[in-house]
Amino acid sequence: MAVRIIGTGSAIPDRIVKNEELETFLDTSDEWIRSRTGIGARHVAPEGVNTSDLATGAAKEALEMAGVSPEDLDLIIVCTLTPDKMLPSTACIVQANLGAVNAAAFDLEAACSG
Repeated sequence: MAVRIIGTGSAIPDRIVKNEELETFLDTSDEWIRSRTGIGARHVAPEGVNTSDLATGAAKEALEMAGVSPEDLDLIIVCTLTPDKMLPSTACIVQANLGAVNAAAFDLEAACSG
């Protein structure tokens, strides 16, 4: 059986936190962060928006692009270092949000995996 990607989606929070903002309350600098991580800014979700909310939105975009219904999915994998909670897995929450009743679901939690 072949595995293929036929649709993609994304969900990016509106709020952007630049390194300069972090300098105002942390003992750090833009240069220090950039030289070690390459990061100059990051998107931050508002209070009450969970990883599963973002993943569900991205999944809905991917399903629409692919012309596939949630019932057609076989597997949902959520790769993150910031799960909603330990149990149930974030992938299972996304599965329920989508109504993907035929899909197995699990999280892959490892640093920088998402």
